[in-house]
Amino acid sequence: MKRRNFLKSAAVSTLAAPAILRNTTTAAAGFEAEERELEITWLGGATLMLSCGDLTLLTDPCFGEGEQAFKMGDPNEMFDLGKGPNIKFHRRLTPFPGLQLNNVDHVILSHLHEDHFDQEAQRVIEKGMSLLAPEHELGVLSSKGFTNLTGLKWGQEHVLTKGKVKVTIRTVRADHSEDPQISKILGEGNGYWFTFEQGDWKKSLYWTGDTFPTDAVLQSLGSLGSPDIFIPHLGGVGLTGPLGQISMGAGHVVQFAKALNPGKILPLHHSTYELYLEPIYHLAESLQGESHRLDLVSEGTTLRYI
Repeated sequence: MKRRNFLKSAAVSTLAAPAILRNTTTAAAGFEAEERELEITWLGGATLMLSCGDLTLLTDPCFGEGEQAFKMGDPNEMFDLGKGPNIKFHRRLTPFPGLQLNNVDHVILSHLHEDHFDQEAQRVIEKGMSLLAPEHELGVLSSKGFTNLTGLKWGQEHVLTKGKVKVTIRTVRADHSEDPQISKILGEGNGYWFTFEQGDWKKSLYWTGDTFPTDAVLQSLGSLGSPDIFIPHLGGVGLTGPLGQISMGAGHVVQFAKALNPGKILPLHHSTYELYLEPIYHLAESLQGESHRLDLVSEGTTLRYI
């Protein structure tokens, strides 16, 4: 069984419905944006809009809706590890809030499982869009017709600029399982540490990707300090399947938070899909009494970090 193909569907399906590109709502509607701030809009799953000045980044785009939101193997079902999982459609439980794709400058991919880059997003995103992804995934992306590709290895830094904004992106190791053998089956993914800068203003953000706080991951973060914003993937995916848990639960996020001491915690990769097994209230309960601020929002909400 090919490693990265373990959960993947064989091909991109052609969906009849076009992408729904509605305007997102904001938590502070009616107020003029400050010049130096980071706006983060959660669009469900692992999909974020990160906007700073004139620069806008989109993470792990997934646009599908309804009963057939995306097609992928089901890690929550029992299956023969030698044969692989049942490839099936997965249900989205919440509407996709929408976005304006022409405002996006770069797409950042943590990995290519279809719950992170679904068939609808692959269909509607222009093939010349700038995509930043794990280096070993460039061949797959090229085979899908994408032409503007940047590959990033663990520990590598990449700088993006637009107008007065500079973003330094450091690629961080992501372990998809606490079991090294299962991580090998699922394939390598990336987490990312972003440093947004405008003049003397600076804001740091750590987006974990699908990972656990393994010793190797924590070691790779050791020199980076405490992020202003910590964005973990939760959901407890795989708890009922033969792979075991392959996305974090509340306890893992608490472990990360104790190690990193972030200013804010903005959880995602929960609630949007039937695929996610652990309710998000587990994290709220687990963080009671902690000093970290939990920014728990619904899909389509924009938060402004000044």
